[in-house]
Amino acid sequence: MKDLTTYGVLGADGVEFLAAISGYGLDIAFNMKLINSLADAEAMADSMADVFYEALMDRLIAQKRDFAKPPEAK
Repeated sequence: MKDLTTYGVLGADGVEFLAAISGYGLDIAFNMKLINSLADAEAMADSMADVFYEALMDRLIAQKRDFAKPPEAK
């Protein structure tokens, strides 16, 4: 069995994760045929950030509906 792999973003305190990807035998596959330059790598990383941003927004809306409500008019 492979060791536990964890990728994540630590909070400002440097102790707790804001988000983490973790698992035993975690496989991250990069299509190296298509990543041929630093620009390609940066574009891929930016696109992955967009994927996780969308997943986070979906979770926030599902769990904290009041977070997504527009402010009421006064």
